[in-house]
Amino acid sequence: MVEKDEEIAAVWEIILNEKNRWLADKILSYNMTVDNIKAELGKPDKQIQDVAFCTILKNRIFHGGILARGAGMIKNGENGKGIASRWYPKTLHDRIMAIGYIRQKIQFITGDAFDILKQNRDNREAYFFIDPPYTIAGKRLYNHSDIDHEQLFALTSKLKGKFMLTYDNTAEIQKLAESYRLPYNTIPMKTTHHLKKTEIIISNNFSWWK
Repeated sequence: MVEKDEEIAAVWEIILNEKNRWLADKILSYNMTVDNIKAELGKPDKQIQDVAFCTILKNRIFHGGILARGAGMIKNGENGKGIASRWYPKTLHDRIMAIGYIRQKIQFITGDAFDILKQNRDNREAYFFIDPPYTIAGKRLYNHSDIDHEQLFALTSKLKGKFMLTYDNTAEIQKLAESYRLPYNTIPMKTTHHLKKTEIIISNNFSWWK
């Protein structure tokens, strides 16, 4: 797993080391109030485990789980249940602990996925799942949204292993896929506002497709 965003990377670094129980237990025992949230997010000199907790907290209390700068806290929440409407502490705790049991099988890299793709380009045994910031919504959703999409297609087209690349369904992305002779299909999806749209799956292995 590769992630460039330092806040998201902090979550995975903690989940995959001995601090995972600390994170899981803090989530389980946390008293979700607006005052507590503001105090938590406003703490100076955060350690990496504090960054991890605050990142999960923001993902649960910001509109649509958006972590990009400028995102705001929900007010009414899901079904009018307020700030805690998307806070499922027992579920989050159990998932973190479950991942912890298999953490030796997972390698996490805080870095640039472009570099990792280049390093593993000729590995025929590799399976790549590539989920970049989308061209339309990326700037709204992510702090690191400005990427060279054409370079990503060029790199993907040279991969020797199997790959799956997901994108928003736009004319620009379809044109890039066709330019680099990358097969693609569209799949239905639903936005956070329950709007039905389609996304593109680009892959060199659609044997599973029905």
